[in-house]
Order: sequence, then C-alpha cells, then structure tokens
Amino acid sequence: MRVDKLKVVYIEKVILVSEALVTIITPTYNHEDYIGQCIESILSQTYTHWEQIIIDDGSSDRTAEVIAQYPDPRIRYVHQSNVGIWRLKETYNRALKEARGDLITILEGDDFWPPDKLKMQVLAFECEDVVLSCGIGAVVDSKGIAFGTSPKNVNSLSSLSKEEMLRELIQGNFIMACTVMCRKEILQSIGGFQQANYTPFVDYPTWLELCLHGKFVILDAVMGYWRKHDRQITNQLSVDMANDRRYSIEFYRKLPVHLKEKLALNIVELEHDFRRRLGNGWIHCGRNALIKQDWEQARGDFYEAFKLGTLSVKVKSLGGVICSVCNIDVEWIAKCLEKRGLKD
Repeated sequence: MRVDKLKVVYIEKVILVSEALVTIITPTYNHEDYIGQCIESILSQTYTHWEQIIIDDGSSDRTAEVIAQYPDPRIRYVHQSNVGIWRLKETYNRALKEARGDLITILEGDDFWPPDKLKMQVLAFECEDVVLSCGIGAVVDSKGIAFGTSPKNVNSLSSLSKEEMLRELIQGNFIMACTVMCRKEILQSIGGFQQANYTPFVDYPTWLELCLHGKFVILDAVMGYWRKHDRQITNQLSVDMANDRRYSIEFYRKLPVHLKEKLALNIVELEHDFRRRLGNGWIHCGRNALIKQDWEQARGDFYEAFKLGTLSVKVKSLGGVICSVCNIDVEWIAKCLEKRGLKD
C-alpha cells in the first residue's frame, strides 16, 4: 500500500509538472526579418500550455506588423518606448511582472527553438530542487544555418554538484539564454533579472544568482538556436560584452568566505582571463574598423588591445596595427584561420 501511495503521488506530481504554464519572454527590437520564425517556432511546440509575452523596445521597422500576423490568444504584444540595451533589466522584468506561468523561458526576437524544447525541459522540473534547466545552443547565421554549438562538454557539466556548477559558471558563461527554463518563484526571490550598470546583458548575472539557490539540469540536446548577424546590437559591443568576467570576479569576491573556500578559485587567473577577453574585444572592434576602412579608429582599437598585455593579444594587435597603417582589410585571412570572418 505504501508503494502504491508513493506511485500515486509521483504520478500526480508528473501530471502537475507536465501541465505547468510556461511563460516565454521575448524582448525584440527591429527584428522584422526574424520575429516571424521566432513566433512560428513557438507555435510549432509539441507542448502547448504556454504564453508568450513580446516586449517590443520601440522598434522602428515592421516588427509590430509581422507580429500582428499571428493572432494566437496565447501571444501578448507589449510596446514600449525605446530604453535600449543598457536598461535591458527593465524590459525583462516588465515581462516577468506580467508572467502568469510557473516556469519562465527566454526567446529573443531573432532566435528560435526546436519543436520539442518545452516538452523536454518541463520534465526537468519534476525535482523540486531544480531551479534552472538549459541545454545545447546552436549558433546560426542570418539565414538560420547552424555553424557551431555550445557548450561542448555537456556530459561533464551535467554531473556537477551545485557548488561545482557555480565554480564552472564563475569561470565563464556556458549557458545560452535561448536554451534556458527556470522557476519563476526563485527568479522573483532574487529580485528578477539582474544587470550591472556596466554590462549590456542580463543573462549571466541572473544565472550566477540562481545557481546559489538550487540545482541546474543540463540536457544533452539542442534547446535553442541563437542567431548571430551583423545588425545584432551585442555584436557591436564586444568590449562591453567582455565585462562578463569583471562581473564574475566581483560576484566571487562578495560570496561568503566558507563558499569561496569550497570553490577555491584563483582570482589572479580570473583577472588574467578578464584582460584577455577585454583585449580580444578591442581586437574585434579593430577588425570591424578595418572592414569600414576607418584606419585611424582601427589603430586606436588595436592600441587599446596591445595595452592589456597578454602575449596572444599583443601579437594580434600588432598585426592589426600594421594592417591599419597599410590600409588593408584582412578578413580573408581571419576567415581562413577561424573558418568565419566578421563579414559572414
């Protein structure tokens, strides 16, 4: 009888979880070319108990008109005056305030999902200790063609304890926002989505805070497609995006002493990695300046990269300076070395 009762309780729990309402938060800005595929990937979900809250941050293109072509009652469109990426937390938390679901997911207006994403991830929350689930993110180009995935080491990550997961996450953000599902109750308990005044993103600070409150489940399957394209705002903020390391260093320093002792991270190595990423951010800016044939700007960017001091950054920046002096755009070389250039 006791076993039967446990079975009944378990079945009821699975049914309850499988019927959970999922709120999809979709911030969008000038995504007329992509928002249709974004919405269609949601309408194609095999799990149908969802709502989508689209927050349009003052788009000046046809984004609103495209959204209007999908009159599904589960989709709510909210238009606001443009506040920009530096106030992204306000946009996300406005949607969170209106969310009716117990589970929260993120799908920006230029990204899309595989059909079974919601069905697979909802089941991860059968365990009450789970606060966040994520999976493999596929990187696609402007046409939706995949050319990479992250993270590569899913199997090793999925076996980590809560503290080990936090240690790994402090050393680098391996979680793509388009693959995430989390508990609204826990997200609200930390004050909603997080953003420092020097970061143009909310995902990484939010994952770090959530990791202090429960277990992360990482699925060995593609849970989202992240689109990389020329008009992407974050693609133009490579130096600012490197501040994820600055944030993780500050986050680590504020942790309780007993937790820092468990994590045993080397702050010198973290700071070295921050300088390296910052240097690569300046190199990215310099390469963009070369493409635009803004030779003076390119020299300035590569000089900033050189000052950061890591050997690999110095070598790359010297090459960039030479190109800027000779008025040469060498993206074809970068494409040969990295498989993809900035122009692709």
